[in-house]
Amino acid sequence: MLSEYRRIFNEINELFNENNMIYNQGAKKLDEYNLTVQQENMLLYIMGHQGVTVNEIAAKFSITKSAVSQVLAKLEERKLILRKNNPKDRRESFISLGEEGKKYADMIDEADEAFVRKYLSRIEIEDLKQVLQTMKKINGVIKESKELR
Repeated sequence: MLSEYRRIFNEINELFNENNMIYNQGAKKLDEYNLTVQQENMLLYIMGHQGVTVNEIAAKFSITKSAVSQVLAKLEERKLILRKNNPKDRRESFISLGEEGKKYADMIDEADEAFVRKYLSRIEIEDLKQVLQTMKKINGVIKESKELR
């Protein structure tokens, strides 16, 4: 029985990888930024969570504050992010998109729009909602099991 779960899991991973490759082909402009996977993931997180703190990022990615600070320093150097001191606690900074980060976010919006228009719009919305619901269930099970540890 577990072998069937593994087979399906492997197929889902293959399909997600294929989906990402197709998406990335349409988002070639993003390659110009030469971001590492960790830099890109952190930047994407900041895009969706303006004003986030180093502590929050460290918790989300399950890495040390020092590791987060190293990645943020490189992103800040390239004007992808900005740090603003918390007036109530000088040791804490709020992280938001910088000038280049906003350009990057705009490129992602354009790539998303093109991907939806070209591919996803050809699939029934109810089918997409079912995929979304299933992924939420999978992630919920994973989160619950992490909390039980």
